[in-house]
Amino acid sequence: MNLAGEILVTAVCVVGLAFLAWWLFGRLLRPIPEQRVYALISGRGDGTDLEQSVRAFIWLRSLGLLHCPILIADVDLTARGWDVALHLAARWPDVILWPADHLAERVGREEA
Repeated sequence: MNLAGEILVTAVCVVGLAFLAWWLFGRLLRPIPEQRVYALISGRGDGTDLEQSVRAFIWLRSLGLLHCPILIADVDLTARGWDVALHLAARWPDVILWPADHLAERVGREEA
């Protein structure tokens, strides 16, 4: 085999091993594949950090590291914050907006 062929085979092997290591490490980091686990984000104020927090959880979902619903607990959202939270809940189906004082009802409904 010529030098270019050996370099190509080596590069393909390195990329394959890197992908395998990345996938196995991702499987190691995912501790609980259960649906009764929630990612809870408290919604406060005008929701300035709300979108960034939800996007971080969505990114983890896209990597396969998170398989639970994302719950935004409305602690004291303003009208603007409520609009941001509604937009996020409409954009991604597993993002749920729920009042903070009724969280036990939401969690209890899943177990029943």
